[in-house]
Amino acid sequence: MPSGQGMKGKQQFLRYAILLVILGVVYWQRDRIPSDPTRPTPPPVEEPQPEAGPVTPSAPEKNVKPSSSPSAVKASKQGVYDRFADARLLERDGNDGDSFWVTAGGREFELRLYFVDAPESYLSDRYADQRRRVAEQARELGGITPEEAVEVGKRAKAFTKQQLANRSFTVYTYWEQVFDGDRFYGFVELPDGSDLATRLVEQGLGRIHTKGPGSKAKPVPTPQGQSFFQARDRLEAIERQARKEKRGAWGY
Repeated sequence: MPSGQGMKGKQQFLRYAILLVILGVVYWQRDRIPSDPTRPTPPPVEEPQPEAGPVTPSAPEKNVKPSSSPSAVKASKQGVYDRFADARLLERDGNDGDSFWVTAGGREFELRLYFVDAPESYLSDRYADQRRRVAEQARELGGITPEEAVEVGKRAKAFTKQQLANRSFTVYTYWEQVFDGDRFYGFVELPDGSDLATRLVEQGLGRIHTKGPGSKAKPVPTPQGQSFFQARDRLEAIERQARKEKRGAWGY
């Protein structure tokens, strides 16, 4: 039989073994043991988010600026055209008789009139192409001099400003770009219901030169439903009357 001392040593060894087993179980099950509910939970660590890059809006928005106007009127549709009844003229250095900045429907954009080309309002002393353009305008406006054409251009610019400034007017556009640039073709209906391009021709302040809506392959009627040739014939009849009465460029 084992002595008393040997029996005591075996009992101590057994207690140590049991303690080690318990510690081992606690260690491997540590993730399953509920935490102290009184201990505050640390906030989650937020993963850094990548910075958003610039958004490239689809056409026509890439060349259209948002307006600060709080009372913008949503565009209505008239055929293929967006119709803005709340358009107003914006003061810009580049405004001309046939091309100018407007705010309409909560947007700002540069509008170019269909069908009509008003002469340039200055004669460049640096760019030969600009001088050639003025000379061409002068020839088609009855053979006046480039200097006289510039005077007509200044009058056209003043006329357009006088017709549009400090009042609302209506713009029709389907966002056809001018030579893939930053301007959009369109029509302007004045508060009295008349057409701005027609008024410029009537006053002898523009030539019938610029394209109409669409193309020869895919012509687009005017907002009033006229075809390209109907609209052009009407303007040519108005121009003949302006020549007869020696208005604007036809009076030199």
